[in-house]
Amino acid sequence: MPAPLSFGSWFWLGASPASAVRVERDVRVDVFRGLSLLIIFVDHVAGNVLTRVTPTSMGFSDAAEYFVLLAGFSAALAYGTVMDRRSLVTGTAQVVARIWKLYLAHLGLFVFTAVAVAFMAVRFGNPVYYEHVAILPFFQDPATTLLQTAALVFLPNYLDILPLYIVLLAMLPVLWLLARIAPAVALAASAGLYAASWAFELAIPNMSTGGTWFFNPFAWQLLFTTGIVAGQAVLRGVALPRSPVITAAAVAIVLFGLVSAAPWAVVAGFESLVLPDDWRLDLDKTNLSLWRFAHALSLAYLVAAHVPRTAAWLAAAPARLLEQAGRHSLPLFSFGVILSLLGTFAFTEIGRGPAMQLFVNLVGIALLLGTAAVLEWYKSATAKVPAKAVASASEVKPA
Repeated sequence: MPAPLSFGSWFWLGASPASAVRVERDVRVDVFRGLSLLIIFVDHVAGNVLTRVTPTSMGFSDAAEYFVLLAGFSAALAYGTVMDRRSLVTGTAQVVARIWKLYLAHLGLFVFTAVAVAFMAVRFGNPVYYEHVAILPFFQDPATTLLQTAALVFLPNYLDILPLYIVLLAMLPVLWLLARIAPAVALAASAGLYAASWAFELAIPNMSTGGTWFFNPFAWQLLFTTGIVAGQAVLRGVALPRSPVITAAAVAIVLFGLVSAAPWAVVAGFESLVLPDDWRLDLDKTNLSLWRFAHALSLAYLVAAHVPRTAAWLAAAPARLLEQAGRHSLPLFSFGVILSLLGTFAFTEIGRGPAMQLFVNLVGIALLLGTAAVLEWYKSATAKVPAKAVASASEVKPA
């Protein structure tokens, strides 16, 4: 049996697909992806006080970064394995099939959003809903905006993550080929495209706002590529370096993010305990500020290096619920978008008092977790093979 590859030799020189190992599903990926889905729901409800305790208020990055990083990791395990063991064409065909599902889901969410906003605006005589979702041009010129929607250049608010994932997945075959040469090559190409997106303002237009996509895929692909490289490391049997120096640096970045965000400033008497304005950083989310990138990677490293796969809490009931949600990320994400929009309607028309805050958050989270449990049951009930027989890497599906 050949000796395991060192991280350095694999990163700079690569490894042949023949050295791929059989990989069991990592529960941590599903648990944290499920948690990200719940956080995205909470953050998308306008006026939700619970956002004060979500990552967006605790540091430089938030659930969107974690979602994209985990998507790249899962895509490597799901499609990279097929490209290695069968062929690039077969793997690419599966990627295209997944993109088609994402595209249909996006169009379905657009239809729901348009109908829901129109109903609320007419029913309550409140045209502000059109502006809140940035969908007014659709009702002014539906023929043109339908074509723009089909071309993914008309993206109302709430509907920007799936198009990002569509573009990132479309890059996967090329990124995987580069990573097979050497992970350093893939990351170098990705970093070059990231730098070009900043230097030349590369972006995709968004006609709903008159600007560009909220998530610039030419910048966000750097995070996705990092996830792909991490996934390839797992497939090649390469262990993640557990360095006290890297750990200390990661902790420092996370703590600096916490101090910079100063979540305690919303508490009476602590308003002044914030960093001076001269210390404020550029946290551009659209173009994935390097601070956001570094913060997301720091958290990911701390979890990957210091949270064992066999940690007892991962087998507890709350973690199992999150794991189920992570296993069904596309339907749960789509349902979460719908629920967050409905939650915004509820806050606007009924109020944002403590009772409504509790109701919207508890009901929304319960519905998401309940739906995940139903989907998990349905998958098991209709499976052609026992559930215990599908724990290999071939069963890993991306977000």
